[in-house]
Amino acid sequence: MTQTNSREADHPDADVIIIGAGISGSAAAKALHDQGKTVLIVEANDRIGGRTWTDPEGAPGGPIDNGGMFIGETHRHLIELGTSLGLEMTPSGKPGEDTYVVLGNVLRAPDEELDPALPFVPEFRSSLEALDALADRVGWDSPWSSTDAAVLDSKTVATWLSESIESAEVRKLHTLIVNAILGADPYEVSLLYWAYYVSQCEGIQSLMGTRDGAQWAWWFGGAAQVSWRIADAIGRDKVLLNWPVDRIEQDDIGVTVFSGQRRLRAAHVVMAMSPVASNRIRFEPALPTARAQLQARAPMGRYYKLQARYPVSFWVDQGYSGALVDTDDVGVFLLDGTKPTDTLATLIGFVGGTNYDRWAARTPEERERAFLDLLVKAFGPQAAEPTYFHETDWTQQEWARGGPVTYMPPGVLSNFGAALRDPVGRVHFAGTEASIQWSGYMEGGVRAGQKAAAAIVEELG
Repeated sequence: MTQTNSREADHPDADVIIIGAGISGSAAAKALHDQGKTVLIVEANDRIGGRTWTDPEGAPGGPIDNGGMFIGETHRHLIELGTSLGLEMTPSGKPGEDTYVVLGNVLRAPDEELDPALPFVPEFRSSLEALDALADRVGWDSPWSSTDAAVLDSKTVATWLSESIESAEVRKLHTLIVNAILGADPYEVSLLYWAYYVSQCEGIQSLMGTRDGAQWAWWFGGAAQVSWRIADAIGRDKVLLNWPVDRIEQDDIGVTVFSGQRRLRAAHVVMAMSPVASNRIRFEPALPTARAQLQARAPMGRYYKLQARYPVSFWVDQGYSGALVDTDDVGVFLLDGTKPTDTLATLIGFVGGTNYDRWAARTPEERERAFLDLLVKAFGPQAAEPTYFHETDWTQQEWARGGPVTYMPPGVLSNFGAALRDPVGRVHFAGTEASIQWSGYMEGGVRAGQKAAAAIVEELG
């Protein structure tokens, strides 16, 4: 390890420096603060929240989440943290029929279930069961050690679809699911990684849920409030914005973190950021090969979040829940995003992977028109004239570098996956990707942050 001068060693700025003021870094900071440790959070952005990005006043109708927002039924770490900060939840699901647009057909799904008489539905159901069975085999604790890990990691999800599914409709649906959940296309994603991801999120039905599972509730007032209230609790002066870290030097007794000519010193560091974002930082000494390879070879997804607001929830009045799975026109997974305190009704769409690529090639005007045309197709002419329309392109967020989560191409998870969670000396890794379960969700971020904090408290004593 590198050497440091005695002045730096004798006068640390904090016990722990946390890189990233998103929900994972904030959760780590609170856990450390509650144990009497001194913390500083450094954040590259000019705002607190990271991949949770709430705009409290910039949109008509109520606060709006441009990033992560969903609370799952089993997200107990997040729920405990949020409620301890005084936040309240509201259920996300709406009554009515879900809608599917598949190969030109608009199909309705009462109680989230497509008509079993449709020719492709039996194979769709059996394919979801087969995916869950594969996920159970791989598991979430150490998927790189699972049976046939190397074989599964040599294949893409697209290969699995072509080998195991006959129906064009079913392949289309699976393609949309991967695009919407990971922000990547099946041909880009390792089959081992997809099976692991499904396992650690408690199954594909949970991931696809429109009323329960992973999409069960929201926080009144927006998701970034978790990080805002933690900042208030530990002291806003402990959160340094516009502080992008570009170098970390580690020695036998501490860590020095640099942002240009600025520097801070602590006993430990928590990196609460995605692997690819971490790859922008130079480490002295260099990171072990496994961690360096992981950071270089595990990209973020490509993602748009689309939001349209209307005077009323006309779709609910017509018997529709607002949930829409579109494999054709836009390639979007859509949900009703209206909270009881909102004065406008909201439809929220997620466009990822190759659907993102097609979407990004259009002009903003073309994208808005195409999105509204799809809503008219699904819910009728009232969808043509929203009061408000907004899109967030997460690839354009400089410090996130994509969304909603990291995905892994073939050959990465089986060889370098353990480096997601293993500390390197005094540097500990958080961020939602480092969580054993619920990676990609706020719950995963909270778990990873709290785990890193607990490990540091044990070391500091």
